[in-house]
Amino acid sequence: MFSNKSPFLFLALSVSLAACGHHDDPKTASAVQAEATATPATAALGSYYTCSMHPQVHQDHPSDCPICGMALIKVNKAAANGRTLQLSAEQVRLGNIRVATVGEARADGSTAGSASGLRLTGRVVLNPENLVQVSARVPGRVDRLYVRATGETVRAGAPLFAIYSEELLKAQQELLLAHAQRRELTGGGIDYAPLVEAARTKLRLWGMTTSQIAGLLRSGKVLNPMPYFSPRSGVVQELSIREGDYVSEGTAVVQLADLSSVWVEAQLYATDQPLRDGQPVQVSFPAFPGQTVTGRVSFSSPELAAESKVALVRVQIPNPRQQYTPGLQAVVETTGPAARPQSTASSGLRVPVEAVLQESAGNSLWVRTPDGRFENRMVTLGPQTGEQVEILSNLKAGEQVVVNGVYLLNSEYILQKGATPMAGMEGMKM
Repeated sequence: MFSNKSPFLFLALSVSLAACGHHDDPKTASAVQAEATATPATAALGSYYTCSMHPQVHQDHPSDCPICGMALIKVNKAAANGRTLQLSAEQVRLGNIRVATVGEARADGSTAGSASGLRLTGRVVLNPENLVQVSARVPGRVDRLYVRATGETVRAGAPLFAIYSEELLKAQQELLLAHAQRRELTGGGIDYAPLVEAARTKLRLWGMTTSQIAGLLRSGKVLNPMPYFSPRSGVVQELSIREGDYVSEGTAVVQLADLSSVWVEAQLYATDQPLRDGQPVQVSFPAFPGQTVTGRVSFSSPELAAESKVALVRVQIPNPRQQYTPGLQAVVETTGPAARPQSTASSGLRVPVEAVLQESAGNSLWVRTPDGRFENRMVTLGPQTGEQVEILSNLKAGEQVVVNGVYLLNSEYILQKGATPMAGMEGMKM
């Protein structure tokens, strides 16, 4: 059943539980229940009164339920005819009942809800090609951290951490000595230039920048601790050390992620049309209504996952403003036509799977009619694509299908009429 309890049904059930808290004598209850049938007068009235816990009770006037004693509720006879419901605006609001129009025209000339392309759900993930690992270049002690936690944004060239290292101290002193000897002993028959260049190379390999080396030679003062800078802009994904930690050469310190481009990973079902690498797609985000990004399929897995029986599709999209963060829900839609069985002649209208009530008697939808009522219709299902299913009968383009609150409507129908909308429909075909 529906996980979110109907607000108006929940209130009725709460009152009924309070009213039914006492234990009636079984003999008395049986006798009273025998009397709790529809009175002849109710058949001709425009409304009647019934009990939310005992819908077989019909009265032509307000009173208490003869079975449990709770107050009867009024039901419009017109709303009870057929497989329709009439709800107030407050009931619709409290029940969070939402509808979607099938077959709506789009700007590109296609129709929403039609089978003109695939619609896949996915989420944003990091592009591992844009991950940068910053490691310690020399052994030593982390004297200072300039980033404190994951999620911080740093710019290229900003300091990340500073290391105190005896080896780095000696290498700087070697460069200063070689440079001083070359300057003071020129013409003595010894060429100190190779020694200076070798000392420079060692410092560059250990992470000193050209400007830092120039400053060292200009001032004659060694840098210790020596700061290390970010090679590119990004967001801190991992911070592996703390101030005071000792590190060796190659120890991972900070991992940065450049979010200027991200991946969207979606699930492709076995019945869906395969996607090819480089195929253009449209990516939208429920968190950003109206925003659509054009991307391209960068990878489509040739095999299905053992547990879920779906294949992975990866789409790369630009993210210049870095608003599409990892974990964000996304929807991927193909711009070309999707493969459909040639033998299937259908209306091509698609609805979310959760809009369909699947019972032993058949499949049905709740449709909002132009007069504001909700009508239950028996339909025939076509192929399912991702989280949408094709409707082959009893639905027209432009009609409004309930996509949230279908089980709530079913519960309200049962409350008013004492049976499901599909009762007595076994064996019928659309």
